[in-house]
Amino acid sequence: MSDLQVALIGLGVLIIAGVVIYNWLQEKKLRQNITEDFIVPQKDVLVEEFYLDADALVDKEFEGDAHKSEIINKLNEEDLKEPTLTDAAALEVSGEERADQIEGLDQAAPEVAAEVAVDGNPEPDKLAEVAPVIEGELAEIQAQKNILPPEFEPAVTSSLPNEVHSQIDLTAFLYATKNIDGHALYEVAKTTLKDVGAAVSYHGLDDEGVWQVIDSASLEGVSYKQVAFSLQLADRRGPVPKPVLNKFQFSIETLGLEFNTHVEWQGKGDPAVRAVDLDKFCMDVDQLVSVHLVQGDIPIHGTKFKGMAEADGMKLKHSKFCYFENTPSEEPQFVLINADGQPFTEESLRSDIVRGATFQIEIPKVNDFEQAFNEMVTIAQKMADSLGARMVDDNQKTLGDLQVEKIRQQLNAIHATMVARGILPGSANSMRLFN
Repeated sequence: MSDLQVALIGLGVLIIAGVVIYNWLQEKKLRQNITEDFIVPQKDVLVEEFYLDADALVDKEFEGDAHKSEIINKLNEEDLKEPTLTDAAALEVSGEERADQIEGLDQAAPEVAAEVAVDGNPEPDKLAEVAPVIEGELAEIQAQKNILPPEFEPAVTSSLPNEVHSQIDLTAFLYATKNIDGHALYEVAKTTLKDVGAAVSYHGLDDEGVWQVIDSASLEGVSYKQVAFSLQLADRRGPVPKPVLNKFQFSIETLGLEFNTHVEWQGKGDPAVRAVDLDKFCMDVDQLVSVHLVQGDIPIHGTKFKGMAEADGMKLKHSKFCYFENTPSEEPQFVLINADGQPFTEESLRSDIVRGATFQIEIPKVNDFEQAFNEMVTIAQKMADSLGARMVDDNQKTLGDLQVEKIRQQLNAIHATMVARGILPGSANSMRLFN
């Protein structure tokens, strides 16, 4: 081995030793820094008992308050007294009622509250002295919170007007401190709400506690202490847009200021969300059930077709045959239309051949939909047998007893959904919702 190789080996050993020593020094320095940074606390606030210096907080709270010593002395005097029974008739205010009054003050008069609240049993003389102060403070707070005095607090009406539904309409109640002239209200409301972009219904509560529709024809000498404005949230065109709802709410609040009334909105949640939810409900239950009659081997003459339809209690009205039996409204229980889209007329039925017809029933518009459906299927089957036609579904498949029973079960499910929502099929509210 040459001298050069020995020198190189020695140099390599020195380099490796230097690297090892340098790394050791760096690790030692890092451990020392970590130890200094993370000092173990002498007390664990999560384990040891927490101590609050209440006296210090009280001193800080009443710093600079001239009433501090007076209040403390009175509290100490009351604590030393023996609890005594007080004549309830003389007080006329229970402990719970006094607590509610004190809480309503929002700590606006601590010196008064301290006198009233000691042991929950104030002396009658003290109560008489502080009562005017309490009333004054309460009135001031009510004014700041923009609420009505107690004698004008609205008595929440247990029911809406008959034409209004809590699930369908967004309704605002206006409570007045004195009766509002009906004519003046109608004129201002008509101007304020004209740009809302949707129809709004007006109702006023008369002296007998009955809701009356407010219109221009019945306002002479009429006044109301409570008024309801309602906007329908959805219909078959879809939900009311949010800008329209916002404009309606703003207009009602403006009316409230105009007539110095308290405005209270019926229902909870965002009206726009309620409108979308109502529209989804409408789409789920708005079902049109159809039963088709298809011409068989024998052509169906219009005159014979008309005669059979009328014999089964159907009337030709608005270019279609309508079945009105057992219905109190002008809405037919079901209709029979021309399958090719052409209207039925007296003239066409005298000269034309009917190649097919369709029975249709709108479930949300029928009071007793099951009875109406059964009647429709019975008449359709009877006409099919007499005219040599076939009774089929939308897919041109023959309708038998099994298929009819499946449809009936689906209708029962729809009916249950509507009842659960509080919107009964065939009711006035259902009619305006599905028109």
